[in-house]
Amino acid sequence: MIRSRVLTPGFRLLFGFAVYALFAAFAFALGANVENTDQGLIETVLGPLTGGWKGGVASHVGYTVLLSTAFTAGFLAFVLIAFRDADAESQAEVLQVEHLPLTRAPYGASYIPITGALLAVALMIGLVASTPLLVASLFGLFLVGCAWTIRAWSNRATGDDEVNLELYHQIIDPARIPIVGALIVAFVVVGLSRVLLAVSSVGSVVVFSAAATVFFLVALLLASKPKLGKDIVTIVVIVGAVLVLAGAIGGLVAGQRDFHHEEEGGTHGEEGGTSEEGALAPGGITIVLEGVGGR
Repeated sequence: MIRSRVLTPGFRLLFGFAVYALFAAFAFALGANVENTDQGLIETVLGPLTGGWKGGVASHVGYTVLLSTAFTAGFLAFVLIAFRDADAESQAEVLQVEHLPLTRAPYGASYIPITGALLAVALMIGLVASTPLLVASLFGLFLVGCAWTIRAWSNRATGDDEVNLELYHQIIDPARIPIVGALIVAFVVVGLSRVLLAVSSVGSVVVFSAAATVFFLVALLLASKPKLGKDIVTIVVIVGAVLVLAGAIGGLVAGQRDFHHEEEGGTHGEEGGTSEEGALAPGGITIVLEGVGGR
C-alpha cells in the first residue's frame, strides 16, 4: 500500500519513457558527432550532455525530437504523480469527503477515434509521398483533437445525457460542418488523383467515370431514404473513405505514368527549320539580295 502511494503506475511508465528517450538522445547525438564533426573529445561528449551549449550536436533534428520526447514524458509523469493517477481514495482525501461520486459514462456513439485513425494513416502516407496530404492530415488531426476535447467536456457538463449531447452539437456543428465538408472534398480529390495519375489515359477516364457514377448513386440512395439509420450512413462513409485511401496507396505504390509532351518548336524540326515558311523565307531573301548585288 505504501509502495503504491509513493510511485504510481502511470508515473513509472512515463518516467521510464523519459529516461529511455534521454539516453537515446545522448547516444544518437554522440554517434552523430563522432561521424560528422571534427571537434575534440570533450566537446563531442559535452555537446549532447548540455543540449549543445558546451559542444556541437551534429544531427539537430533527431536530437531535438528525442530530447523533446524525454521532457514531455517527464512532465506528464510528474503531472500523474501529483494527481495520484486520479486515485479515488487520494481525491476523496483531498476533498475531505468519504466517497467520490461515480463518474458518468460517455453517452452516444462517437466516431472521432475512427476519424483520427484514418487521418493518422493519411499522415504516414503524406510523410512519404505527398506534402499537401501531410499538411491536410495534420490540420485534420488538430481538429479531431479539438472535437474530442469538447465531446469529453460535454459528456460531463450536466446530469442529463440528452442535454449534454445537444450542448455538444450546439458548440461543434457551426464549425464542424463546413470544415469537415472541405476536408472530405480535399481527401477525395487527392486520393482519386493518385489513382488517375497511376493508370493509363484510357483507364483514368474509366476510373473517373466509375467513381463519379458510384458517388452519384450512393448520394441518390441516401437522399431517397431520409429515415435511414445514422449508423448505416456512417458505415457507408467509412467504407468509402477506406476505398479512397486504399486507391491512393495503390496509386502511390504504382507511381505516375509517363507523360509524353511535344517538344517546343512543333513541326519546325532541327536547327534552321523544316517547314515551308521557315525554309523558303530566308532562301527568297538570299535570292533577291544576290540579284541586287549582281546588278
